[in-house]
Amino acid sequence: MKRRMYVMLRPVLSGCCILQFFLSLHAQPKEPVRLQTIVALALKNYPSIRSRQADVEAAAAFVTETKHAWLPSVKLNEQIDAGSDNSLTSAYFPMGIVPSASGGRRPDNVGQIAVGNIGTVFGQWEVYNFGSYAARTQEALAALQTGKAGLQVEQYRIQSAALQYYLDLLKYQSLATVQMLNIRRTDTIKRAIQAYINNGLRAGVDSSVAEAELSKARLTYLDLLNGLHQVKNQLSALTGLDTAAIIADSSINAVLMPLLTRQLAAGTPAAPHPVLDYFNAIYQDQLAKQEVIRKSNLPKVHLLAAGWMRGSSISPLDVYDKNLLSGLSYSRFNYLSGISITYDLFDLKRTRYRLNEQRYQSQAAYQNLSEQRVLLNSSVTQAGINLQTAAGKLQEIPVQQGAARAAYEQKLAMYNAGLTNIVDLTNALYLLNRAETDAILATDAAWKALVQQAYASGSINQLLSTLK
Repeated sequence: MKRRMYVMLRPVLSGCCILQFFLSLHAQPKEPVRLQTIVALALKNYPSIRSRQADVEAAAAFVTETKHAWLPSVKLNEQIDAGSDNSLTSAYFPMGIVPSASGGRRPDNVGQIAVGNIGTVFGQWEVYNFGSYAARTQEALAALQTGKAGLQVEQYRIQSAALQYYLDLLKYQSLATVQMLNIRRTDTIKRAIQAYINNGLRAGVDSSVAEAELSKARLTYLDLLNGLHQVKNQLSALTGLDTAAIIADSSINAVLMPLLTRQLAAGTPAAPHPVLDYFNAIYQDQLAKQEVIRKSNLPKVHLLAAGWMRGSSISPLDVYDKNLLSGLSYSRFNYLSGISITYDLFDLKRTRYRLNEQRYQSQAAYQNLSEQRVLLNSSVTQAGINLQTAAGKLQEIPVQQGAARAAYEQKLAMYNAGLTNIVDLTNALYLLNRAETDAILATDAAWKALVQQAYASGSINQLLSTLK
């Protein structure tokens, strides 16, 4: 009798040893990566964060430039020219391309060359523009605030994405572990059945059914591994870590139920939301641009000052000096100062059109802000519903697991005693695997509901600090 039992169980024991050896080759325990490490690396390394930081630095530099826009403009110029000097008494628009010929009004043209020299200094200072400087400075500051808000919302988005991916990693790790346990159970049953068949105690069809169930379990495991590798690739792109080093720390599940219970009792936390801050900054920037356009049509008051010195190889008596170098010395000196008030009469209508356009853009920015507020409020409400559902599922899961485990153990004992068939046993095994899988999915759904509520309420940082 003992020898018969040994012959029946020997394939089972051999299969378990082989499976254990296979698992020992592939299961190389590594230190899990903590969630805080993932988030910190993502905030440090992801290119979009660095891009937003560069935008903020550029906006800060523009603020500095705008604050110094009031500085006067002073231009120095020195020219040495050689050519003819013939002119007529008349007026013309220079158009920026007509050279100036000073003097030289004669009955006839003279082609003889002469050398002239002129040095100038010209200063212009817009001393008053009815608030245009202040409006431009405020617009630059609003753009800077928009850049900072954009950086904050990008950091918030990356934190949320890192948290979501980490929870997905934890889910796929747990599902893969459960599925491997299911493969072990199915393989054990298959080998036991084979032992029964070899001793003529079971029909050969039972082995085929068990083999099909084992193959299906392996296929499911491969799909889970594929999902696990995808999440690891996403986290690797986010953090720069090697995929082989990315392993989730399952110990955070220990705080799920206390956190869920506390959250249901406390309600939705109130916190400033980076997304709303960002869209509000865009709206304020549009209003600042609107003010710049309005101020641009007001008059400008300038202080003007200039001085210049000239020399020429042509004497005041219109005699050409053969020594052309005599034209390099200065012989005449002048200065000029004044104040100017400029106002473009015909720019009023164009400014009005641009102002109307900007007002519509400001209204669009405000409506975008309102839309984001509605979406976040709706997400908060849905998150509360999801939290209630997740809590109910987590309370029900132990009942499902206990019943499924009891049914499996009962069917296994009945099958070994010859009181039931392989179909009933595989159905019981499926129920147990389904219950274990549902427990993982219910845990994941609870985490996702907490993350959804934290994101919508602007409290991702608080949630992350709780998970330290």
